[in-house]
Amino acid sequence: MIRPFIAAALFTFLGAPPAFGAGRQQVPQQVVVTIADLDLNSAAGKAELRARVEMAAATLCRPGWMTKSPDSEFAVRYNRQIHRACVGRLTDRALARFNAG
Repeated sequence: MIRPFIAAALFTFLGAPPAFGAGRQQVPQQVVVTIADLDLNSAAGKAELRARVEMAAATLCRPGWMTKSPDSEFAVRYNRQIHRACVGRLTDRALARFNAG
């Protein structure tokens, strides 16, 4: 059963720092992930929660400078590595906060 205050279907990422190039394009600082339709007692519900949290983290971790096409294969790999690390950190932090709350 979902805790009563979480049943409102909101799960929020807070405090995601702008990655790089803070003076450029604005990156959202908060993304709301709905969870009211999930059965968090099932493996499928937990997997869907993780997928939704990862999608929200991917949105938060995409800085403005990543919207331009990289000029080399090294830059492509470097950008992907930075993005994956950011998504992993935010996902783990958000799921830990959810499990503790």
